[in-house]
Amino acid sequence: MIDLSPEQFRELGYRAIDLIAEQLKTVREAPVRRPTGDLREQIMSQPLPQEGQNPSDVLEDAANRLLPYPMGNNSPRFFAWINSPAAPIAILAELLAAGVNPSVAGGDHAATYIEHAVLKWLKIIMTFPADGGALLCSGGSVANLIALGTMRHVKTEGRIRAQGFQSESAPMVVYTSTQGHSCIQKAVEILGIGNDYLRKIPVDADYRINVDQLRAQIAADRAQGLRPVCVAANAGTVNSGAIDPLNEIADLCVEQDLWFHVDGAYGGFGILAEQTVGLYDGIERADSIAIDPHKWLYVPVECGCVLVRDAQAMRDAFSLIPPYLRDDNALPWFSEFGIQQTRGFKALKLWMALQHIGEQGYRESISRDITLARFLQKRIQERDDFELIAAGPLSVTCFRYAPPGITDLDSLNRQLVAIVQQEGQIFLTTTELEGRLVLRACVVNFRTTEADLDTLLNVLAEAGQRVLTKP
Repeated sequence: MIDLSPEQFRELGYRAIDLIAEQLKTVREAPVRRPTGDLREQIMSQPLPQEGQNPSDVLEDAANRLLPYPMGNNSPRFFAWINSPAAPIAILAELLAAGVNPSVAGGDHAATYIEHAVLKWLKIIMTFPADGGALLCSGGSVANLIALGTMRHVKTEGRIRAQGFQSESAPMVVYTSTQGHSCIQKAVEILGIGNDYLRKIPVDADYRINVDQLRAQIAADRAQGLRPVCVAANAGTVNSGAIDPLNEIADLCVEQDLWFHVDGAYGGFGILAEQTVGLYDGIERADSIAIDPHKWLYVPVECGCVLVRDAQAMRDAFSLIPPYLRDDNALPWFSEFGIQQTRGFKALKLWMALQHIGEQGYRESISRDITLARFLQKRIQERDDFELIAAGPLSVTCFRYAPPGITDLDSLNRQLVAIVQQEGQIFLTTTELEGRLVLRACVVNFRTTEADLDTLLNVLAEAGQRVLTKP
């Protein structure tokens, strides 16, 4: 039987909440991650159930297999990638959203209006025009894809939908920096522009795009008969948190008739921090912006967002309304502004989190994350066994374990990261800057403290010593 009685559902629901609450209660003392061991094969080889099972048993089985083996981002000692913990109020919102289970393609129901509300709030946060287009989506990759898809539509004057690129006289060219996210390349490939026509412009000492070289590359491409169409700037790179000179890029885009896109998937909400005043000047001039509430607004994945200045262009790029959907259109449907028809109720967790935490609460928490990154950088500089490599304006720190007299630092740091990832006291990853392998720690966690950062360095140093002294 598929359905449950209200009593059964209530009992299971209380049990599920208890399980989550217990995990959150112990998250500070628990390992960040645990080796999965035989679990991987057990789960992946599990046969398709032929008969239904007791729902209580199913819940307990899920809890036993899932909760002890997390990705780790709830932990205050998780510093990898850019994955924040979920605010508890947003966890409850996911339950409510699933209980209602609407498709938020559009239509006259509460979920639609809740998404309109949070999109209005996000435009206020990002200093974006109130009449601009906006859409929640899965994350930064799709947000960037929708933004560049709108750009492609505008730059072909709408011909792309009927004729593809066959009607275009010259290849389009898109520009980003060498520090731009890989999803920009993926987007230009998916959109048929091709990565041969994605120019990755060198960066300056602070890992920001070099505007002089950008200008020179645009001129060189025009001279070769190509068609520059877009600059995809960064408002917080994943590698180092660099913020490109947005006002300069905006000026260049106006001068050269280019679409000005900003990838702020990680760093966009850094605009709220007290330490970043002035760094985002010019973002309000963007034609489009990608941001990820599921990063620095602490809501569960998936929750990304794309903002497009010209709402009608966004609608024209994607709208296709079949006859069976033309009878419920008090407002334009969200499905007209992106690539999905059926859309999940992503807005509720954001709507509830924004109300619970408030703009000021986010300002304080994001500022605190950046302050913690500064604390980590200071600690690194105070020690003679670590080397600070990059300290961007946001909450990413790149560094290396570098005890005196050791020359092969790439190998040392690669090996010590493997050790700490396996043992699970802390979790971080590596990246590459200027050909060097570096450790990368990102703080986007309202649970992290200064003590956790001291633990990070001590655990890394201890693992490094084990590497150096192993037979």
